Amino acid sequence: MPRIAVLGGSFDPPHLAHRQVVRHLLEREHFDEVWVFPSRQNPLKPASATFEDRLAMTRLALGEYGSRVRVREDESKLSGFTIDLVRHLKAENPSAELTFIAGSDLQSELPRWKDSEELRRLLKFEFLPRPPDPGSPFAAISSTEIRERVRQNLSIAHLVPPEVEDYIRIRGLYSSKTSVE
Repeated sequence: MPRIAVLGGSFDPPHLAHRQVVRHLLEREHFDEVWVFPSRQNPLKPASATFEDRLAMTRLALGEYGSRVRVREDESKLSGFTIDLVRHLKAENPSAELTFIAGSDLQSELPRWKDSEELRRLLKFEFLPRPPDPGSPFAAISSTEIRERVRQNLSIAHLVPPEVEDYIRIRGLYSSKTSVE
């Protein structure tokens, strides 16, 4: 039975802390693979870049991890609700042991998620501590800060992988002229 970590997020843009989370999941050797799902659209957080750009940047950011990390685009065909993604994954991979990875800040919100009881039956949850939690091993990096730095024409080299920085620059993302906000 394959053990799969399911990691979703806006990835708008993906940054070095996202890489740290994936590395952490792989190094623990509790998971055979990490499946990463850029969200189609979080109604609470409108995206600044298109789904296609966020998918491409996430693939660039996590490409160094090889076949144990799969950046998937399933979300583009689904409703955006986690339960629909999980139902889809379970139908596609009935023998897989799925663990949904999220920041500890989301733990208290879980009861409000659509069909949260069914979610708890279909998969496990693992909540990782996020900065500023003193127990967090991850860098305190904010995608919002990155987008703002790009708008102000400030360096983001210390916040994102070089491939993502190049992609943002070449595509002209996050400047006030190109945002999809």
